[in-house]
Amino acid sequence: MLKYVIKGPTKGVNSSISIEGAKNCCLPLLASTVLFEDTVTLTNVNLSNDVLLTCKLLEDLGSKVEISEKNKSIKVINKKKHKLIINYKYTSRMRAVVLFLGALLSKYPKNSIQAGKPGGCSLGYRGIDFHLEGFKRLNANHTLKDGYVKISAKNGLIGNTYKFPKVSVTGTANLILSAVFAKNITTLKNISIEPEVTSLIDFLNNSAKFRFIKFKGKRTIQIKGIKKLIKGSYKVIGDRINAFSYLCVGAITRGKVKVNNINPKHLKKELEILKKIGCEIKNDNFSISINAKKKLKPTNITTGPWPSLATDNMPILMAVLATIDGKSTIKETIFSNRYMAAPELSRMGASINIKNNKATIIGVKNLFGANCICSDLRSTFAIILGAIAAKGVSKIARVYHGSRGYYQLPKKLKKLGINIKSIT
Repeated sequence: MLKYVIKGPTKGVNSSISIEGAKNCCLPLLASTVLFEDTVTLTNVNLSNDVLLTCKLLEDLGSKVEISEKNKSIKVINKKKHKLIINYKYTSRMRAVVLFLGALLSKYPKNSIQAGKPGGCSLGYRGIDFHLEGFKRLNANHTLKDGYVKISAKNGLIGNTYKFPKVSVTGTANLILSAVFAKNITTLKNISIEPEVTSLIDFLNNSAKFRFIKFKGKRTIQIKGIKKLIKGSYKVIGDRINAFSYLCVGAITRGKVKVNNINPKHLKKELEILKKIGCEIKNDNFSISINAKKKLKPTNITTGPWPSLATDNMPILMAVLATIDGKSTIKETIFSNRYMAAPELSRMGASINIKNNKATIIGVKNLFGANCICSDLRSTFAIILGAIAAKGVSKIARVYHGSRGYYQLPKKLKKLGINIKSIT
């Protein structure tokens, strides 16, 4: 099994890096391709393992998929009816696969669609009750048998109103996909407005003959069902989580990093926090630069739905705060098990105390190399950051979690000046 070996500490990096498109944007776009009768082309894609797995699922469902690593593009071609079973081997590895449930239900509502109940990162309970309740409001009924959700709308999908009890990124995307071909108008309230969700809305609107999805308030949209989608193309937005990750390499090494191919507006809260702890931030329309050479200060932060601090970025920021003198606190409001990096950072000497959904961090002068194990995608990068700052050698196991969302991670870190190698 692949491991990373990192020798630290690395101090004062001074480099630039370009990132790929957002993995979390690409996945719902790929799910939406089953709605189309012909070809969809996505550019600026992130060919991470989650994206490649989704492409494999599309092929199993009956689409033809052409991937160009050189051009960072994916072309999905539909010429025949899709299969209607989403095998558990996919849903057990990646929760976002559940988006195909909404897309297939929209395209083939009177047929029986089946999907294994989803898995993904171990971040605590993340059911799909919101999704299923929303589908029910659109006239679809489901059963659960042998670990598979079976769903159909025998009389077709009919537009209705559904208010999410809690903001849900995947739930919002799934209900949007399910309502594309529904009769009449669907109104969704208390939706997620993350950039990845608004990108899906833009793509679908641009692919139709008119803007059939419209905002009727900050977190309310109306979807006027359409008859068909033929072709589409879209340039995937830059990955805001990956961009923040590499900016934090600059922060934890007290150096300078420039990240290209990112919209700074997608990281407004994160950049505010970096400035608050003492980093100098400069940006234009397509890049962000960080200078962390000044003495950094502790802070108190809380995660939340966009435009608040992204829960995905919290473990990464936690690693940085562990090296800043003073007391910092983090309140996590999205997932019940988001602090999986804390025990591993503590093994390196970090002082992190977790109580309920709150972390108290007392910054230490030095971290020390240790053998660590990754348990989810973003904790992987947090542990890597700890190893970068630590004195000595760290061996990090189960790094396949990181490959789910970071493309060519060791190569990019080496470009930034990090002493990292991969071993088996």
